[in-house]
Amino acid sequence: MTLARWLGRAAMAAGYDVKIAEVHGLSQRGGSVEVHVRLGDRVYGPVVSEGDADYVVAMEALEALRAFRYIGGNTVLVVNKRVIQIPGRYLDPEQVYKALQTYKNLRLVPAFDIAMKIGDPIYENSVLLGYLAKLLGVDERVDWLDERNRRAFDEGRRLASGDLQPSASSMAS
Repeated sequence: MTLARWLGRAAMAAGYDVKIAEVHGLSQRGGSVEVHVRLGDRVYGPVVSEGDADYVVAMEALEALRAFRYIGGNTVLVVNKRVIQIPGRYLDPEQVYKALQTYKNLRLVPAFDIAMKIGDPIYENSVLLGYLAKLLGVDERVDWLDERNRRAFDEGRRLASGDLQPSASSMAS
């Protein structure tokens, strides 16, 4: 939900109308959380229809598979390259990534790896925010982030620009 709020804030700073809807499901019991963010010149409702998303962002790979119902022909699927194992069942991460790679507009982002090099997995949000904000062109007015979140944001933005190697500054905490 932090990622959605920050994305909404960046989009509003860039002049967009923004609506956010949180669909919790079983989130209180460790399940998934869906958050819809709609932005544009004028947005009338917060919920994205199935098959109609321009972008789908997943904090981990299994969530991306669960979100396929929102994907249309031109949707960009941005996925944190991380598999969180389901208790009692092992899933081979390479098989999960292979399933995702059947989609032509997949962007696997090493947000977890970058966040760990910065010092904490909590920075995954900021890496993905930087990546998505760059794709959407709303990456210029993100001045509210603290130093480490800003560093993670900058790494994500740089990855979206086409430079696929984490910078040396992401290695130090």
